[in-house]
Amino acid sequence: MRITISLICISLLLGVTDVFSQAPGPALGDEFIFFVDSPNVLVPSIFRGPVVADPVDPTNFVMQFMYGNWAFRGFQFVDSVGVDLSQNRADGDVLHLRLLVDPSNQGQEKVQLLWEDKTDGSGTSDGTADIPFRLVWRVPEHYRDGNWHRLQIPLPPATYQELEDAKMSGTLDTLSNYWKYAGGWSSGGFGVGLVDEAGPNTNERPELWQEFEWSNVWRFGFHWDHNTGGGNVYFDDVYIGPRDMDLSPALEPPGPMSGVVFATSEAGNRLSWEPIQGYGSYNVYASLEPIIDVEASDVALLASVPYNAPRFGILHRFPLIHPSLAPGTIYYAVTSLSLFSVENQDISQSSGELTDPFIPTQTYITELTDEEGWQLQRNLGAGNVSREGFPDWLEPFVVDRNHSRRGDGGLPESDEDLSGKVWAGYVWWAGFEATMRLYIYAEVTDDQVTVAPQDTPPSEAWRHDSIEFGWGNYDVRDPDGGSTLIGSPHTDMLRGEFADYSFRISGHGDGTKDGTTAHAFVGWSLDAEPLGGRAAYDLMTDGTSVTGWKVLAVFPLDEIQNFDQMDAVLPPPLGTDIRFIPFNIALNDGDGAERDTQIQWSIKDNANPRWWRNPSQWMTVAMAGRLTVASSERNQELPEVVTLVQNYPNPFNSGTAIQFTLPRSEHVSMHVYDTLGRSVGTLLQNEFMSSGTHIVRFDARGLATGVYLYRLEAGGTIVASRKMLVMK
Repeated sequence: MRITISLICISLLLGVTDVFSQAPGPALGDEFIFFVDSPNVLVPSIFRGPVVADPVDPTNFVMQFMYGNWAFRGFQFVDSVGVDLSQNRADGDVLHLRLLVDPSNQGQEKVQLLWEDKTDGSGTSDGTADIPFRLVWRVPEHYRDGNWHRLQIPLPPATYQELEDAKMSGTLDTLSNYWKYAGGWSSGGFGVGLVDEAGPNTNERPELWQEFEWSNVWRFGFHWDHNTGGGNVYFDDVYIGPRDMDLSPALEPPGPMSGVVFATSEAGNRLSWEPIQGYGSYNVYASLEPIIDVEASDVALLASVPYNAPRFGILHRFPLIHPSLAPGTIYYAVTSLSLFSVENQDISQSSGELTDPFIPTQTYITELTDEEGWQLQRNLGAGNVSREGFPDWLEPFVVDRNHSRRGDGGLPESDEDLSGKVWAGYVWWAGFEATMRLYIYAEVTDDQVTVAPQDTPPSEAWRHDSIEFGWGNYDVRDPDGGSTLIGSPHTDMLRGEFADYSFRISGHGDGTKDGTTAHAFVGWSLDAEPLGGRAAYDLMTDGTSVTGWKVLAVFPLDEIQNFDQMDAVLPPPLGTDIRFIPFNIALNDGDGAERDTQIQWSIKDNANPRWWRNPSQWMTVAMAGRLTVASSERNQELPEVVTLVQNYPNPFNSGTAIQFTLPRSEHVSMHVYDTLGRSVGTLLQNEFMSSGTHIVRFDARGLATGVYLYRLEAGGTIVASRKMLVMK
């Protein structure tokens, strides 16, 4: 037998029925499926019922309802409209359901399936209230055993008295005896027929009793009508119809997708199409490579567009994360899904590519030279809060009205009220106790500076003027489901191999430079200030008045890990290496009091006020080794001859860095010798290297204390040598 899946009527989907009307809702239909592996999208709302792997068979998907005191979990139709099950009941239809109830629900009262008729929300007690009345099916104890039970429960007689009479006469089958018309609970705080369950004969406001409205059923699911504990409940294969109803159509995919229009504009890449009758939704995929298979590892799911979307398509704004990714061609594909989310992955008529001529180039976090890092360290030591030490060509991250979303607070009135610029770079120093250091310099425009009181712990500084950062210590392409197009797949802060962190820079005191102490704080791992971390604070002025504040901070990247939870220590990318990390910036502002404004730099479509614990909402940013910098960005004058710089640090214990500059591309070698002229290390061996500045690292952990010589050869000629001192 073929099944007809009811559309619940256009009037339900559009919500055109009057909110206070008592007229019957649209018919549910002769054969209606609520759930098979995925919910029916024609049920407009699923109320707290996530789809999870079957606890018995992980290859199957089921709906999970988690216990809560007095909690209802389940399917809910449009608030203002119910659906009419009168004909289903009259036809003798049955409720089909696979049910698994955790044994912790044994012995508890009122563990039940629940149907509720619709309400206008009135909670008055003068006889005019439209209370949602209940029809429940009490789960018998022998079904609360942690096993799956396939149930076929006939719909009960239409009224309280008819049901009770049928029970007394013994005309119901076994399962039907567990039905009960159980009264209702008013939003005004009182019940009708809930305690004694005596129907129209109740002692609980009998004048307000109403029969359950089969013509206006509002929601259906599971209900724990108590507060004494319980456990999870699972649904599978939920439908209403005859006993021999065929479920196979719910498992079939729709036809293939077609008719997608691909176009670019100054606003971004736009994909659009006309909706197709009977399709439940559409998936939009993207990749930096041509898409052959939407399940390939380099393909990202951009969006799912539902059948009732206000417009069919997406606008994809994707910045060029690093110049090396130019020209920024993106490949797209669109698939069709059935009403039960069964996907047809045929993209032969629905794929395309776009190269956006308007694509903006995003700034990035750059590797700093040793001298740049040393200059920033000197600035911190002297309290000199400036960007001196960052290369002149490095652009800041800008958080303002043109590039921000609301964070965990209100939006600022203007850029003068709150906006900011942030520069970020990192350095690797061999021989230092903390060898991987992230430097951040920020200028925050703020028309009223209010830093945290001096005795406020850094963990609470978010309540006042401060900066927060989301930092993912991994490449977004490494965890399953992550990509440069989508970003991190993490929807919560995680520990371990792919660890997420929160950095915070805050001033504490009276807001002046001399009266304010700055802190660099790490959350979600240390919840403390890391060893070797520090910050400096100062005000910004226009010469006559204060315009904001600025900070300079260092975070030792190999001191932020929570080793008890197996956080990985990930060396930063050097030279020609690039890592694409999840990263976000948020500015906090409290004008004269505690924070009332927060804006975040992320402009991702899913960015919302819970960004601080959801890395999937953060932007993807490049951490780029210095040799990835385009020559136009370096803007440096090359010397006419090869130059070799003194190693740093010197003296050193275990490792050091050696820098040299080439005026032109050459084959280069570099060797290290002891004072007797014996070779103790080869750093480069006839490697062809481009013009510009290069850095090599020397590991001396196997050498004894003493003086050593390092020698640079270019083009087969010895051009320079220097001494260095190893101290153990």
